[in-house]
Parts: sequence; C-alpha cells; structure tokens
Amino acid sequence: MRSLLNAFFFTLSYFSIIPVFVKNMEINSSTYKYALVLLPLVGAILALLVLSVHLTLSTFFHPLYAAFVAAIVYLALYGFIHTEAIIDVVDGWFASYSGKDAYAIMKESTIGAIGALYAFCFVLLKVGIITYVLYEKEYGLFVVVCLFSRLNLIYLLGYFKFSKDSFLSLAFAGSGIFQLKIVALIYVLIAFFIASNVLILLGVSLLSFYVVLTILNRKFGFVNGDCLGFTLEHTELIVLNIGLLLLL
Repeated sequence: MRSLLNAFFFTLSYFSIIPVFVKNMEINSSTYKYALVLLPLVGAILALLVLSVHLTLSTFFHPLYAAFVAAIVYLALYGFIHTEAIIDVVDGWFASYSGKDAYAIMKESTIGAIGALYAFCFVLLKVGIITYVLYEKEYGLFVVVCLFSRLNLIYLLGYFKFSKDSFLSLAFAGSGIFQLKIVALIYVLIAFFIASNVLILLGVSLLSFYVVLTILNRKFGFVNGDCLGFTLEHTELIVLNIGLLLLL
C-alpha cells in the first residue's frame, strides 16, 4: 500500500502542478510501474477540477466564457509540459531536414519559430474543442478522453523502445505489467457509466496514439518524453473531435 501511495504522489506531482506535501518520498522500480496505471486517475482528477471551475464560473459568467477559461485551466493544470513537448518535436522534425541532430534540437532550451507557430495553432484548436465540449455539457466525454489518452501508455508503450535508464524503461522492467493491464481495465468499466460510444472512443484513442507515436519513431529513430507528450496531446484532440461529432 505504501508503494502505491508513493506512486500516486509521484505521478500527481510529476504530471500536474497540484502540490504534493510528502517528504522523503521513496522512489523505486515499483513506483514507476504503478505510475503507469495511476496516470489515468491523475487525468480524471484534472478533468474533475476543470469541470468544477467550469460549473463555478457558469454561475457568474456566460457559459461560453466559463468553458473557455476552464479549457485553459486544463492546459495549465499539467503545467503546459505537453505543449512544450509539441514545440520540441516540431523543431526536431524540421531541423532533421537540414541534417541536424533532432534529439539535440529537442533538448535545446530555445525554441524555433516553426515550433512556436505550430504550438500556437494547436493550442487554439485544443482550447476550442474543449470549450465546445464543455459548452455543450458533454462532461462525460471530457472525462473519458482525459482517462483514455493516459490509459494508452500502459497498453501501447511496450511496443516501443526507450533508453535503459528512462522512466518508461524502468516501468516496464521486471514482472507485473500484465496484471496492471488487467487492473487498468477498471477505467474502461467506469467510462461506460459516464459516457456513450465508449468502445469507439477507446478504439480511436488507442489507434491515434499508436499511429502518431509510430510516425515519430520512424522519423526520429527513437521515442522520448517529448514524443509522448506530442502524441498524448494529438490523441486528445482527435478523440475530442470524433467524440463530439458522434454526439451532435
């Protein structure tokens, strides 16, 4: 139980800006392994916070404005880290055309103009679709997308290779991953109670995640945290659009 709690606090602090007041947190291989199955839970927590912001603001402002602010809050709750990953991946992609080392470009502290413009356009699309979903009060869809986009990691990352010392390699090292995949199915069961078209959304989410990450893997010859952030963001954008289209 202690290992599970440590993994939860680690995941919450690492993948969100929610403060975790835990001292002497023990980090080991079990922590990384449990973090994979707890990521969807963190996504659900962020989604519920966003819905709380939206519902609260709706009592004072126009629902469209409340939805817009809540959409921005969602990006802020995970510290815009995935948005930064989008910039790095796009910069690395275009830099590779001139023979530069894509990995080195991704790790640079500066950003390129193309990456910045792409990220700006992407944020407009992401905020736009979240605003639309919240304004239409399709709260179940939003929560499910936040769950499924992170659930993809435990089911699909085993098909890709990472550096030996990376968080993901450590998470998949040893035994117990299959059991955690079974446990993670509880998120799918929960989804059936809060949204419709769940199997379609799950299928689209898994397919989108796999295809995008495969394209990046073939392009760069590696997969890192930036690639995962890029993939997660685009998966959410795709599933939100398709999910809303099915409901309207």
